[in-house]
Amino acid sequence: MAMKKRKDGRYQKAIKLSNGKTKVVYGYTQAELQQKVQEIRQQDAAGVTVGDHTLVGEWARTWLASYKTGLRYATVQMYRGCYNKHIMPVLGCMELQDVRPVHVRAVMASVADRSESLQHKVLITMRQLFETARQNGLIQRDPTEGLKTTPHAAPDRQKYLSPAQVAKLLQTLSEPRARAFVGLCLYCGLRKEEALGLQWGDISAGRLVVARAMTFGSNQQLPTQELKTKASCRMLPVPDALQEILDQVPRLSVYVVPGAGGSPMSRSAFTSLWRRHVLACVDFEVRPHMLRHTYATMLYRAGVPLRTAQYLMGHSSITMTAQIYTHLEAEDGLQVAGQLNGYLQGIGVG
Repeated sequence: MAMKKRKDGRYQKAIKLSNGKTKVVYGYTQAELQQKVQEIRQQDAAGVTVGDHTLVGEWARTWLASYKTGLRYATVQMYRGCYNKHIMPVLGCMELQDVRPVHVRAVMASVADRSESLQHKVLITMRQLFETARQNGLIQRDPTEGLKTTPHAAPDRQKYLSPAQVAKLLQTLSEPRARAFVGLCLYCGLRKEEALGLQWGDISAGRLVVARAMTFGSNQQLPTQELKTKASCRMLPVPDALQEILDQVPRLSVYVVPGAGGSPMSRSAFTSLWRRHVLACVDFEVRPHMLRHTYATMLYRAGVPLRTAQYLMGHSSITMTAQIYTHLEAEDGLQVAGQLNGYLQGIGVG
């Protein structure tokens, strides 16, 4: 259809879309009009709903309900938290078709000083949000293409305990439930939620079966006790050191690590247990996941093969286990000063 000039000075042109409808396009110059016409035709050819006014916030609700239903509670909360705290304030009120790379970069800039882990979570949330919008014909291009996190030069936090720290921790812990929790994570590599979900019936004849994980809502336990992945379901040997700890734990509940007096464990109850009976006992940093990572170092130092370690750790990918082993191998590579000095002295250089 022909272009014409309006009385208000703008140019307009009516375009026939593939669905049979007509779209009128406006521009203050002929060049601007032609550019908009071209963009709309490209959108129409790509199957995008031309003129759609869906907001990012509206699509986010649909996306969570349609694509994230059935996932673990913690995973859904991760996506929801990343959107509500970091994405919604910047993009929530924008129309999907108006979002450009500069806008999503503004989101990443707002978390650039946060941990790389948080940045990665925000990034994958945005990527999935906009990629599914593209797949549903709401946008033509994914504005997150090429987007990256901001790496930090700060040294990593300590990931595992030294043998001396392990010894001091176990010597100072006196509360039975705290000792049981620490022992399960330290000697069997259980995740926090796996240790809290472990029941006495899961332990027998020198072995334990990881069959469930404790899941919390805002504070209380949720009915679901689903494990993180299929690989998380595993049978583990119980070392003598752990058995000694378990033998001293009173059986107040079906759970090995229940709340006070055998009551159901809650998020706040565990936080109190950890602060009062673990953190207060030592003068160094210790986090639940550090205990699991310490177990991985024990497997490495004991010469446990990589594939076996993968199974014992409950890793779905051997890459995760290999990263730990490779890091430890690199640390071992630094312990060669004595050998190097001896060699240099032998050739008359040292």
